[in-house]
Amino acid sequence: MSTSVTRLYKQFQPESYDIRWEIDEAAMRFHGHVTIQGKKVGRPSQRLTFHANGLKITGATVTSHSKKGDQELSLKRINLQKSMHEVRLHTEGIAHSGAYTVEMDFEAPITDAMTGIYPCYFTDGKLDKKLFATQFESHHAREAFPCIDEPEAKATFAVTLVTALGIEILGNAPIATQTSANKRLITTFETSPRMSPYLLAFVIGDLHKKSITTKSGVQVNTWAPTNQPVASLDFALDIAKRSIEYFEDYFGVPYPLPKADHVALPDFSSGAMENWGLITYRERVLLAYPGETAQSTFEQVALVIAHETSHQWFGNLVTMRWWDDLWLNESFANMMEYQAVDSMFPEWRVWDSFVANEGLSAFRRDAIAGVQPVHIDVHHPDEISSLFDPSIVYAKGGRLLYMLKNYIGEAAFRKGLSAYFAEHAYGNTTGDDLWAALSESSGKNIGAFMTPWLSRSGFPVVHVDQTEGSVTLTQEQFLDDRHKADPERLWPVPVFANQPSLPAEFSAKEYTGKLAAKDPLFLNMGARGHYLVDYRSNTTKAALVRAVQNKTIGEADRLMLLNGSSMLARADYQSYGETLELLAAYTNETSEPVWDIIGLVLGEARRFIDLDDRLEKHIKSFTRTFIQLEYKRLGWVEHKNESSADQKLRSLIIGLGLYAEDDAICAHARELFAGFKDKQTALPPELRASIMALPVKEADSAAITFLLDLHDTTQNSELKSDACDALTATHDVKLAARLLERLKDAKLVKPQDVDRWLVYLLRNRHTRATAWQWLVDNWQWLEDTFKNDKSYDYLPRYAASCVSTPEYAQKFHDLFDSKIDQPLLKRNITVGSEEIANRVTWLTRDLTAVQKFFIKK
Repeated sequence: MSTSVTRLYKQFQPESYDIRWEIDEAAMRFHGHVTIQGKKVGRPSQRLTFHANGLKITGATVTSHSKKGDQELSLKRINLQKSMHEVRLHTEGIAHSGAYTVEMDFEAPITDAMTGIYPCYFTDGKLDKKLFATQFESHHAREAFPCIDEPEAKATFAVTLVTALGIEILGNAPIATQTSANKRLITTFETSPRMSPYLLAFVIGDLHKKSITTKSGVQVNTWAPTNQPVASLDFALDIAKRSIEYFEDYFGVPYPLPKADHVALPDFSSGAMENWGLITYRERVLLAYPGETAQSTFEQVALVIAHETSHQWFGNLVTMRWWDDLWLNESFANMMEYQAVDSMFPEWRVWDSFVANEGLSAFRRDAIAGVQPVHIDVHHPDEISSLFDPSIVYAKGGRLLYMLKNYIGEAAFRKGLSAYFAEHAYGNTTGDDLWAALSESSGKNIGAFMTPWLSRSGFPVVHVDQTEGSVTLTQEQFLDDRHKADPERLWPVPVFANQPSLPAEFSAKEYTGKLAAKDPLFLNMGARGHYLVDYRSNTTKAALVRAVQNKTIGEADRLMLLNGSSMLARADYQSYGETLELLAAYTNETSEPVWDIIGLVLGEARRFIDLDDRLEKHIKSFTRTFIQLEYKRLGWVEHKNESSADQKLRSLIIGLGLYAEDDAICAHARELFAGFKDKQTALPPELRASIMALPVKEADSAAITFLLDLHDTTQNSELKSDACDALTATHDVKLAARLLERLKDAKLVKPQDVDRWLVYLLRNRHTRATAWQWLVDNWQWLEDTFKNDKSYDYLPRYAASCVSTPEYAQKFHDLFDSKIDQPLLKRNITVGSEEIANRVTWLTRDLTAVQKFFIKK
């Protein structure tokens, strides 16, 4: 593999593609013809180079266009550079700068890799069927046709597909013509707008749909394989329509296409993909089954649809010039999904979920030395796939943009985005282009404010020393390993204080100023900034505890106070015993997002069991007591006019009760499961996975057989995932081994779901040894199966997340140190090693304090 990324756009710039694909469904092959019109740029040469990976080029012509007329250049040879994913067309004569038409014939097998052109398998009744779909992001268009496979290489696309008769054919644009010949269906689409190759897409097969039209006349369709109930498309259809209408209004720019298709695919590696006008999804994040879907799933479906719809502007209409600015796509979509869903369902309070979900993910990952910044250079082709770190490019980037929006105000933020889209529509940009638009709208130097946050990893902790009438703020880089922090690294920190006498931001190492009031000073109100706060004054700490108890500060503030205490302890600013003592302030807590961090802290405490298993019974006892007030308030049955947050909180509380072996909770769960198994009485969707896990933990063989059969036969993707979650909660290593062996049989476990089964068994301390050995023994199969997939580079991260002891730290090094030369794995191996070292140090250091806290109870 090449040691650096060669930018082919610098030598040839496509203007249009005309592609004809013929899909041989039975032989699992495709062949095609592409006509590329564009400009050769740069110095004269005897070669034109395009991206191609896994393709056989069976013919090619090159024609130059100049004032002297058209001239076909003789080809000396066609050279495939497999390691560089290139096809090189060597000409007899010199190819000068100017206009060219390049035609190539190509063919390739259709594989199960879930990139390029690939099959999706499903069973409809007793019939086994296939869809064919595409996944071209990030650099997989080259697996389907020769092209300049770079975001900057925008062009128009005219596509023709030759397929079997009697099936649905979907593309980016509406169908222009459709005819049949020789018992084959020939479908030609309207020419697309200028777009990047990674956004080109098609889906063909047995599908059905629901349709609706937006206020502005855009046709919106939601599609699913015919084995899925058509009613499962209704919720997604409503969200898809309303998302377009919301973003058209918010951005002040019309949706750029006449239609928007949203398609649930049975096999899909990522969560969803924003192909322009043809968005593809895992079934789990598009389909909602009436009466069987949990509130948390409704919210996830809405957020994912809004995320992908926002990409139709951020990413599709205006696209990053190169992958180092991926955040221009993903960070914005991460934030805007919450913006849109909050407008539709304000009662869901999704901004509190934003703080809990994105905030905790970003903080925990960004505190590890060596993690990537939001904006990062790409030095190797394999690094492109590794850029998609959900905690950084998505979560941290989204938080930084949320911080920026709050810093400059909603009106300036919105005005700047409208100007940005108007100026750069159908083009490519860098971050500087966006900062220019927002600087103009806000009157602030946005580049100077945002660049330190985006271009460097990490974040600050702000220490607050308050005395009567004055305060000193000191910032330093926060890392789990404090000794690796850069003492010179500073950020422009927006203070978001509860007292107006402070400046809006401070950028120096230290700030000292007078306070207009003697009340305790609180910073980062609403958790709007991406930094931690360390209050040094006992008076302020006591005031915060009272504010938590009395709920006089918001949910986001209560959440981040406990998160900050936990993280400060992990970094040795204080003992974890102090964090556990702080839990006493939360005994009357009723907020679901705040309970998310309570649950996380209790989960962290359970890591200490790996060092001292005597702790488990004490942690369970503490948990049983701690949840009682909320369990009595919520019970098992949904109350009239109950909030969506309480529906989700009930699941968390009962899940904690089941872990803690609360007698009453376990007894009722057994009763509900018996009704489900024996009488097909539906389980509450939000509680379903937790209830199903109990008999698995208790080694109920009949229940385990029932759940395996449920997983293998249901078409309900949410129910299938719940069965997975329940079965992987087993304490039985023999069952664990049986579950792991199923992972290599795609008829039992789809490749897209392998990581879920494996990770849950790795995190389960009862089955960890068995799962780890399977990981070691089957690494080559994992590499062969997933090496082209984004999930491959997550494997070291998943493995590192379950390591808490020196023994397993060594196992991690034994498995991964030899693989660190793989560019796709290198970053997550390096960061995983650092994460493990930090965790082992922390657990060893704070074990005595944790023992003292729980055992004295």
